[in-house]
Amino acid sequence: MTSGREPGGLRPRPRIDHVMVLVDERVLLEAASNPLVEERLGRVRRKVADSSVAGSYSTLGVAGHHTLVELFGAALPAESPLTGGLVLSFEEPGSSRAAHALLDAAGVRHQHRPVTRADEATGLQQPWYQLINADLGEGSRLLLFLNEVHPAYFASLGAVPAPDGSLGRGAYLDAVLGGPAGERRLLRDITGVTLAVTAERARRLAAVLGVLGYELLTGGAAPVLRGEDFDIVLDIHENARERVEEIRLELTRDIPDDLPDVIPFGPSSRLVFDRPGGARWIFDESV
Repeated sequence: MTSGREPGGLRPRPRIDHVMVLVDERVLLEAASNPLVEERLGRVRRKVADSSVAGSYSTLGVAGHHTLVELFGAALPAESPLTGGLVLSFEEPGSSRAAHALLDAAGVRHQHRPVTRADEATGLQQPWYQLINADLGEGSRLLLFLNEVHPAYFASLGAVPAPDGSLGRGAYLDAVLGGPAGERRLLRDITGVTLAVTAERARRLAAVLGVLGYELLTGGAAPVLRGEDFDIVLDIHENARERVEEIRLELTRDIPDDLPDVIPFGPSSRLVFDRPGGARWIFDESV
């Protein structure tokens, strides 16, 4: 899929890469130990990383063909300043620079910088990706990152660029996880998310993503930011704890009869299968 061109050059196209959710340790443990998650739902990735942005951390990821649900464990998530976020990625080299220019021209506040990671063999910091960190306002509990992976890191994984030179999310996941998801597992990809946000946070999300091609729809029960293959429902409450409420999942096939309607993970999260062929990963406020 090609990127197209703006009048002044490359038209950056952010695609959903992964959704981050901070969960309590029980949710993380039960999701990681449930055999249905790894054997039937998706490819599982347990990651320990040392980032120049986030420091050292560990996560559990559940991957489809191109996208990933990433759970961050925390003993007391209610006391954390962050509860989750969205990571969108650019596949076409040069898109991050073009997006930075567009956001600058529109007066949308953000940071644009390279991110490095420690090389496992040498311990030295190596290029990882270009980061756009959107400014969602003071006190935001949610993050919005837009990333472009560095070609050298992409190649170091054994990931293969597409014929048009794009660095695909699917190729990245296949290289990291050792092969395509195949039809054996149910998860195809993330198609949407519902965020509990304040009106100011909703305005800032719309400002950033509107510059990059998302359309704001206001005719329904809640405003929706609509991208090419990903919808963000904005559940606006001024006194709500800002967080990821729900992740919507597209499946590879109809749900098998032997799977339960609901798989719980601790008291505050559950995977709900909406027969015949959809699913929602729901996250309540931590108890």
